[in-house]
Amino acid sequence: MTGTRSTSKPRSFDPACDGFGFRNPVANISDRTGGGLLRRFDAFVYGRGLCFGMAFAALFDFTNGADGERRRPLSDVPLTPGLVALLRRYQLRQFYPRTMISVIWFWLTTRGGNPGRAFDRLRLVGETPDPCILCFGPSFNRRFFYCLARAHSVVPYRVEEGRVYVYDPNYPGERGRFVEVRREGFVYDGFRSLEGWGIVLLPLSSCSGSIRAKARRTG
Repeated sequence: MTGTRSTSKPRSFDPACDGFGFRNPVANISDRTGGGLLRRFDAFVYGRGLCFGMAFAALFDFTNGADGERRRPLSDVPLTPGLVALLRRYQLRQFYPRTMISVIWFWLTTRGGNPGRAFDRLRLVGETPDPCILCFGPSFNRRFFYCLARAHSVVPYRVEEGRVYVYDPNYPGERGRFVEVRREGFVYDGFRSLEGWGIVLLPLSSCSGSIRAKARRTG
């Protein structure tokens, strides 16, 4: 960094302020009106709501804000049709070629999202210009497709004594949610490594694509 930018300690990510104030919208997300194949694709992409799009938007908005500038908290942004359309586009970024390559490479090099290997590569929002989205997905096992269809995304922002604290779009405003990291794996909500779940850490840069200097807001 050059010039007269502030050298004070970076602002910490707060899920009650820097996450959306509404819950991950699961119902009525698809806008397809015809075509069986397209409708099935929509069900796969949006069937569990817009968690990836919301995690991506929260990360990008926080990371690309001006130094020291206090903008409108993301938690105050209302859920409007325009914002839903934007989050749908962000949700699709998980299927961009560059993103898919990053997901596959990380999954393979960590032996199917093995938590011990995955968490060694964790980069937190507020501590790096290229933080990670944490995705729960399948590991190497017979439940691969079951877990793939139920994948979920959160924003990791703090590590403390075997706990990785996260902003979860399913639980707006909650500061106390964490992934418990154990010697034999991890536990979070309905995701447990002993039940076939793995972890993929996806750098923001791998899915930000052509988005420029600041996150776009639709209010």
